[in-house]
Amino acid sequence: MRKYFTFLLLFLFFVRCNENEDRNPSSQGTGMKKIPFVRPYSKPEEKETFTSPEKTLPPGSIFLYKKRIKRKDKTIIQPEENAEKRTVDTTLIKKLMYLRSANLEIDFREPVNRAYLFSPIENPEFSSMILLSHDRSIRINFDNDILDNTDRYYTNGIRFDYISPFLKQSPLSWLMVPYWGQGVNYYGVSIGQNMYTPYTTKVGGIHQGDRPYAAYLFIGSFKISNDPGKKFRQTSEIDLGVIGPSAYGDFVQKSFHNSVPTNTEPLGWEYQIQNDLVLNYDLTYEKGLVSNRRMELNLNGVGALGTLYTHMGGGFQFRAGLMNPFFDSYGFSSMKVNKAKRYSKFQAYVFFTSLGKLVGYDATLEGGMFNKSSIYKLTSREVSLFTYQGTLGFTLSYSGIRLDVEQFLLSPEFHGCAWHKWVHIGVTFGM
Repeated sequence: MRKYFTFLLLFLFFVRCNENEDRNPSSQGTGMKKIPFVRPYSKPEEKETFTSPEKTLPPGSIFLYKKRIKRKDKTIIQPEENAEKRTVDTTLIKKLMYLRSANLEIDFREPVNRAYLFSPIENPEFSSMILLSHDRSIRINFDNDILDNTDRYYTNGIRFDYISPFLKQSPLSWLMVPYWGQGVNYYGVSIGQNMYTPYTTKVGGIHQGDRPYAAYLFIGSFKISNDPGKKFRQTSEIDLGVIGPSAYGDFVQKSFHNSVPTNTEPLGWEYQIQNDLVLNYDLTYEKGLVSNRRMELNLNGVGALGTLYTHMGGGFQFRAGLMNPFFDSYGFSSMKVNKAKRYSKFQAYVFFTSLGKLVGYDATLEGGMFNKSSIYKLTSREVSLFTYQGTLGFTLSYSGIRLDVEQFLLSPEFHGCAWHKWVHIGVTFGM
């Protein structure tokens, strides 16, 4: 038995020595012939001694990184595919070079632009490219019925708009409706407040059958797509805010009335529509029908869906006077653009709009969609299914400054309501 174990140990020692010699081809002392190393990925007839991967690469190539391959008896280091062997997307490079040479900045938020940039077609011209406008502006909008000697219904509204190409980076810009034509995109943000009262504010208590007190405060994000070729404009906007006492409509109106000696403090704000969420999505489409140097006629369609308003409608706008093309800009242009397109620095024209709407829901009349605790509100049966709105106004513009003055007229919004009118003033400052 001892002899058997001794023989087994000698046999294992002999096998181990042979394995060590196989792993070290340069070792001497066994009298065995040196075995050249064969690369696993080379052809069977190509046999050579293993060297470092860096030394096997062609001169001037870029060594990316090393990949270790573990086998039962050896570990080999081999180079990955170097950069010179990788396929270059020449079509993408040509398109990028074309955009850069033409000094064009496309809007990557638009799916049609991404489809153009990464398509295999080499032709750099693309009929549906949507550019990003670099115009910047601030617009102040003010609505009030004081100039019509009334203080009822939609009694006050203020809104600030800021347009800048930087606002394309907003996460909300991904929620804007894409445009599939050719044109220019404008991105903006807005903040605003609207206030509503019954027919009279001088009598306290609840006015049965009249409009309830209401106010809402919101912040919005919008995108405007202008297509001069098709004479088409698409506007999408999403608004987020609150309706109710948290909108501070009672504070604003009471402060204004108390600052004017001839006014009395409005009564009844304690019965206003209670706090609720404002989340609304609005769409507007405008299409040119007639266009020349002194006259334009455009059709328009509107739609809104959300917790504040749900409606849809359509109408038209007519303009006449000294003006630049409606769909070539958003009411203003920088001095550089005016000079390149030979636009007039001075604009003066009158306009008339007509709009009819089918009303599905109005939180300023019916209360919030989620909070049902409002003391007084109207039922859906009391709200008018159809409303008509007409405006008449004029615009004066010089270079980057624009003034709009507009008289609004609105048909009754609920049963027993009177026609209402107010004045809108808008001032735009180009930057």
